[in-house]
Amino acid sequence: MAGLIQDLQDYYRDYLNGDPAKLDRLYRDDVIFCDPLHRIEGLQALKRYFAAMGEGLHECRFEFDDASIADGSACLPWKMHYAHRSLNGGKPLVLRGCSLLRYADRVHYHEDFYDLGAMVYERVPLLGALVRGVKSCMVRAGD
Repeated sequence: MAGLIQDLQDYYRDYLNGDPAKLDRLYRDDVIFCDPLHRIEGLQALKRYFAAMGEGLHECRFEFDDASIADGSACLPWKMHYAHRSLNGGKPLVLRGCSLLRYADRVHYHEDFYDLGAMVYERVPLLGALVRGVKSCMVRAGD
């Protein structure tokens, strides 16, 4: 099903300009979508989540590395290039992550893995300094 994976990657390459109607061809009606913050069940709920997620973003595109595709599943490593009005003064940021997909004719399970701290917490003044300090202490403790 390399065609489905390619279509999905094409959709996310320019996330903010993606046609929401295309999601009907990529995801099943009973899709489960998970990320570090949410578990979304159903295609209509996923469409609402994606619409809300786009608010405040000035840029959001995904750059994909080589995918690992097996029978009915895929692992897609990516870099998300994004700019949000509330993070980093609206300046562009990059986040590394990976998507696990389970599919037949369309995707029925999609889980995103990424460092939520790197995406949000480290970008918030005061809280960011605290998170970076904790990480630094953990690195020194491991030495």
